[in-house]
Amino acid sequence: MIRKASSPAFEIFEDDVERRSFAFFKDRTLAEISGYFPSDFWERLVPLATFHEPALKHASVALASLHERFEKGDRSILKSNKDIAEGGFALQQYNKAIRYLINPPGGDKGPALDTSLVACVLFACFETLRGHHGSALSHIRSGTQILNQVDEEGREHGREESSRQLCVPLETLDVVFSRLDQQVVQLSGARPMSLPKTKRNAHPGFCPDIPAAFHSLEEARNCLDYQWNLCARSAVDFPYRKHMMEGTESQEHRDVFDVGRTHFQAVYNTWMTVFQNFLERNVATMNSKSLQGAMVLKMQGQLAAMYQEMDTLQLLHDETGWDEVIPMFDNLVDLVAAIIDSQKATDEKLLHKPTFQLDQSTISPLFTVGHKCRDPVLRRKAISMLYSAPRQEGVWDSILTARACERIMDLEEEGLGEVKCAADIPDWRRISDIEVSFDLQARRGEIKMSRLRSRHSNVREPVTDVFEW
Repeated sequence: MIRKASSPAFEIFEDDVERRSFAFFKDRTLAEISGYFPSDFWERLVPLATFHEPALKHASVALASLHERFEKGDRSILKSNKDIAEGGFALQQYNKAIRYLINPPGGDKGPALDTSLVACVLFACFETLRGHHGSALSHIRSGTQILNQVDEEGREHGREESSRQLCVPLETLDVVFSRLDQQVVQLSGARPMSLPKTKRNAHPGFCPDIPAAFHSLEEARNCLDYQWNLCARSAVDFPYRKHMMEGTESQEHRDVFDVGRTHFQAVYNTWMTVFQNFLERNVATMNSKSLQGAMVLKMQGQLAAMYQEMDTLQLLHDETGWDEVIPMFDNLVDLVAAIIDSQKATDEKLLHKPTFQLDQSTISPLFTVGHKCRDPVLRRKAISMLYSAPRQEGVWDSILTARACERIMDLEEEGLGEVKCAADIPDWRRISDIEVSFDLQARRGEIKMSRLRSRHSNVREPVTDVFEW
């Protein structure tokens, strides 16, 4: 039996500090966190959920408290002690949110499904802003695991059904977590989440088929995200992956792999064609934010297509194959520069403060250029852009990413003298299979990677490098 929604969660604030932080959440955090795209999730559904759920109200207050200080460049938010001057208020609100999740009001034995999932998103944002990237990734993985256990009727296996209706539809949360999951996969190499193929009322474009025409940027974006997930899962589930990694694949294995690669080449080419047609019909009526969003999608589509154009089997054993797509790297850098310049032109405040958004846009492509493009000029330009425009995109931090790229570049170029072109870095010096993690409090970073031990080696070996700043 469904009971009436609970009473508003923020009728009474405990003090003016709570009230002020919640106002900042509504006025600033929600406006910035959605990035370059309009978001029903952030603009309507999250405020609605916080209105009725005390756990989400306190989580949003905690996030807003950190976000305001992040904008001011206050590095004390990275400290985890209880002193209010060092961020204790935000941690107190965070702990209150957790207590309400464990003991929700209204007699329920556990939080409603959407409350748990929205809390995972807010907690991931909170942990990201205070530099606890491992915790942020864990919250995202918790959310994806919950969604993977939900059946067609929206019930999670093993969870006692809540007595209240959902404020945030599961089909919306499917989209939100698919985008967060991309960040987890790219940073940690984790297995991509399983997306619904027929269940629930999927958002336009968020399905296996590419439509003949897109009717909105959101539909184009949903479609690209869904196809990315299918492609990533296909790579992870490839039955002969172990043989490929070890260099013991047969011709039959290569043929099967080439069939999958050809399929996704066609998929991304189709998406690019449909998206280009959409732009030609609509670009004249787009506002500045929509134009920025369109550039982000174009860049992400080109990046996905570039990976499919590469002979991945060759790259497993010879990183010099990346030199063939240096013109594509150049184009990616130009697109990122155009996006950043356009954003600053429409909001002069961005010239003087770091920005925070949940979804990735410019940092991940620059990371790709920074560690895969060995052209010394382009590579350094990408790293410089990461340093010059401080921003947080989900778990991606531009400054930390720049440091990681710089370290990878130094490891590859060390002892080679002056590097004038990509060909000056031989394959045996090049690094692959990179996973990056950071410990901000200790001011340390760790790079897990593969590389040849010497110019005479044939097999790439795992190596871990620790760097400090």
